[in-house]
Amino acid sequence: MRYLLLPLLLLSACGQDKRPAEEEKSHEPPAIVRVESERPLMGTLFKIITHGKDPGEGYLAMQEALDLAEDFGHRATDYDPNSELNRLTKSEPGVPVPVSKELFDVLLLGKKLAKETGGIFDPTFGPLTHLWRETRRTRKVPSEEEISAARSRCGIEFLIFDEERRTIAVKRKDLQLDLGGIAKGFAADLIFEHLVKMGFTQTLVAAAGDLRMGDPPPGKEGWNIGLRTFRLTPTESVPLKNCAVSTSGDLFQRVTTGGKTYSHLIDLRTGLGLTTRRAASVIMPEAKMTDPLATAACLSDDPKALFKKFPEASIRIIYEDHETPPVTTGIFAE
Repeated sequence: MRYLLLPLLLLSACGQDKRPAEEEKSHEPPAIVRVESERPLMGTLFKIITHGKDPGEGYLAMQEALDLAEDFGHRATDYDPNSELNRLTKSEPGVPVPVSKELFDVLLLGKKLAKETGGIFDPTFGPLTHLWRETRRTRKVPSEEEISAARSRCGIEFLIFDEERRTIAVKRKDLQLDLGGIAKGFAADLIFEHLVKMGFTQTLVAAAGDLRMGDPPPGKEGWNIGLRTFRLTPTESVPLKNCAVSTSGDLFQRVTTGGKTYSHLIDLRTGLGLTTRRAASVIMPEAKMTDPLATAACLSDDPKALFKKFPEASIRIIYEDHETPPVTTGIFAE
């Protein structure tokens, strides 16, 4: 599971509004009020802030949206041996398996991104993820033989998609899938899209380091977002609206063993976590794109070349080694 560097939401200027007591007697239009809700999901805390004329309807819409995300989380986890994801990996090789729309969509997007990133991001990296979890537990770096065996089981070509029938077939029995680098962003989009469908467009969804936001709060230019990197305080903040932003790095998940510190961001070339610290932020229209691409930005040797395939993206990559210049494009370069 990937823990992202947590963007700090600087929302003090958007304080909790209160409905006037005399509103029922007034002929003035109902006030726009702020409503919040949160729920532990997918190993982190999902938080929603929205604005509307009826706080009761807003709260109900948020609970419905969180239920959708919770259901998706149960389907897409690789920690539960009975999840829909793990049932797919245990299915008979070559036999098409009908899957839910959400799981099909996220895996199909994972296939697309695996190709567009040259394999830097790949949802079939589960064997390497499991090796990293064992390293975190034992503080022992896996052997070259273990890494080679795990790497041989990775590859998006081991999944066969049938979009018309919405089925997926696995091509080998020991496949392991890991959606830790995309599932939270996908879930944030599910929540946001449900709220917009219910008429709540002034909404922000925060899921660890993944944010999806719509129209700004009443009277504001945007949602004031501060991005944290290697320090606990944000280095800068910027008003954003109608977009998503994700930040990835190794602030929390690192393992030190044998005199080296390894990140949870796994480099397929070595089969091990990165040993150089960096933090990447990506802004795009949807969190299901910013979540995996923030990871890819950290892992890429040439992120500017990689992101030529995603011209709508703004990226910022900061390296702890001050001799390595930061990479900025789009809004971050302004």
